[in-house]
Amino acid sequence: MTSGDSGLLDDVSKWHAAAPDRIIPAASFRKPERGSQDRPLYREPAELRRLVAEGKIAVFAEVAPQYDGMSPADPILDRYFALAEELDIPIGLHMGEGPPGGPNVEGYSKYRVSMGNPLLLENVLIRHPKLRIYVMHYGSPFVDDMIALLYSYPQVYVDVAQNDWGFPRKHFHAQLRRLVEAGFGKRILFGSDQMIWPETIGLAIETIESADFLTDEQKRDIFYNNAARFLRLDEKGHPQNKLPDK
Repeated sequence: MTSGDSGLLDDVSKWHAAAPDRIIPAASFRKPERGSQDRPLYREPAELRRLVAEGKIAVFAEVAPQYDGMSPADPILDRYFALAEELDIPIGLHMGEGPPGGPNVEGYSKYRVSMGNPLLLENVLIRHPKLRIYVMHYGSPFVDDMIALLYSYPQVYVDVAQNDWGFPRKHFHAQLRRLVEAGFGKRILFGSDQMIWPETIGLAIETIESADFLTDEQKRDIFYNNAARFLRLDEKGHPQNKLPDK
């Protein structure tokens, strides 16, 4: 099992040092703290470039402008997408449901359902055609729009994290089946997004295993093969990204 995480950088570094063959270190563009009037604060691209060069970041994730009521095409984010494209670092972008109750939940007042529509990503992909990106939560509930994006942009993958345990199984299976029957079984990544409930990892695995419309090969693709291809994992499970000049 390989796990990527995007908590506080010091914690991520400790986890990666303890299990380098299991933990792929990740960090978002955003800083953990927030500015005045609850504005998001962003790391400088030079800092992110340095962290990649030092091997402290191999993925930019979780990138979640939806929680700030922002579109992924917001101009403030463009220099970060440009950096990821230049360095060949994959991005995990949140586009999907937030907490039940959305902006009515304390701490999530800026969350907007509409900012999770996958079609908002299209102009980013036009500007950065070599960007490697996976859409977390497969843009749920906008599955048809996600299918349209996958059809036109083969560099885009999706994951099924949290949806594979946080929703009624019949509902999730119907959405997963739509993606597979549309021809995108090779671009679906397993995930748990377990947050503080590690027992949900097993539940998420069971949800995929119980999908009787998937072949054994398709299940193996979702659990491992697709991620290995997207992340360009070597035989030891380490991502092979293009490193910047130091």
